[in-house]
Amino acid sequence: MYQNKDVFNGLSVPRAVAKFAIPTILSQLVTLLYNLADTFFVGHTNDPSQVAALTLSFPLFMTLTMVGNLFGIGANSFISRSIGQGEFKQASRTSTFAFYGAFAGVLVIITVLTLFMTPILTVIGAVTPQTFQATKEYLSWTVLYGGIPTVAALMLGHLIRAEGNTKQASIGMALGGFLNIGLDYVFVSCLGQGAKGAAIATCISNIIAFFYLLMVILRTKNTVIVLNPAKLCFEAQIVKQVILVGIPAAAIIVLGSSANIVLTHFMSAYGDVSIAAFGIVQKIGTIAIQITVGLTQGIMPLLGYCYGANDITRLKKINSFSFLLLGGYALLCLLVVEVFARPLIMLFISETATVEKGISFLRIWFFCAPGMCFTNLFSSIFQAMGKWKQSLALSVIRQAGLLFPLLILMNHFVGEIGLVCAQPAADTASLFIGILFYLLLMKKFRQE
Repeated sequence: MYQNKDVFNGLSVPRAVAKFAIPTILSQLVTLLYNLADTFFVGHTNDPSQVAALTLSFPLFMTLTMVGNLFGIGANSFISRSIGQGEFKQASRTSTFAFYGAFAGVLVIITVLTLFMTPILTVIGAVTPQTFQATKEYLSWTVLYGGIPTVAALMLGHLIRAEGNTKQASIGMALGGFLNIGLDYVFVSCLGQGAKGAAIATCISNIIAFFYLLMVILRTKNTVIVLNPAKLCFEAQIVKQVILVGIPAAAIIVLGSSANIVLTHFMSAYGDVSIAAFGIVQKIGTIAIQITVGLTQGIMPLLGYCYGANDITRLKKINSFSFLLLGGYALLCLLVVEVFARPLIMLFISETATVEKGISFLRIWFFCAPGMCFTNLFSSIFQAMGKWKQSLALSVIRQAGLLFPLLILMNHFVGEIGLVCAQPAADTASLFIGILFYLLLMKKFRQE
């Protein structure tokens, strides 16, 4: 399959972007649906402490995505560049190292959370007994029991996508998403398990998604993906490329999760209603995030192949087309939220105080959409080209340089509304920094 170069360069730019991005976007939408399903079903218990548990658990659960991105994004970039250069054995060795590196990483997370569960939950804001217990149960099922299959499924998706098979990677992720929605109904609505039931549903669905993607690899001929542990090696160039390119992708998760911990810690001072309202806003906000991620991760192998094959003209055309798509999408997000804020919040909870606070939070927070969409695209472009320094700098400036100080200052001077305003302000500033980095990088490639 990887020897068929038409997968990467045999189509026009719009058709190539569609071929790579649409399946990934669809799988991200299904992932979005099952993330929203957790909040939807748990929210209909009308218990703010149960919804707050999902909000508080989110940054810790995202550490699994961090491990998947560290090894998966780095491997995705290097594998696609290696295919573009015709280095197929190098691509195979990269896949083996990345898969087992991710396995080791998730074991570290499970160990830390097992040993320090109580102090960690206290720090992130699980201050009431009801919220503490619900958060503990959710993290036990999603991370302690389900962490390994969750990361394994993410990794296999990244590896399969790296060689152009976006359709099968997306089917695997979509399968897990649809199962999660059905199991949410069973465990939360029918069995009344609340946040714990949503966590059990997530655990089971990720196990099934992992086995599906594993069977895809085992049945695919001419694949560069090798999972035989006997083939594991620590070749310096592979380790360097995977880790250095993966670090910015992991940093986005680490810094974003840390910012969420800071935000929820501050927000907890305003009560469970504020935490629940902002948690629902974050779930709705993942619409913009997941579609952006679908496009940017979908085109990464395409960009990596073009860069590896030194086809800079086609790479620039793909970038320009992607800018247009995301610009239109960001504007659409702002319009939809302005018009439909109330019904969007009421999809998840009908409790009056939470609804009213959620509406005001949602309209403010969604002004981050343009900056968020484009900074994610810039990061993916840099990662696909192996330009880890630019990607890392953008991530660190966006989160540590802008968001963290804004959270502290705006909470102090403005209160809970200031906490909601911090993300849009940081993402808008990051947009202009990303444009500068991109223009400076493209100056090096003047050939047409």
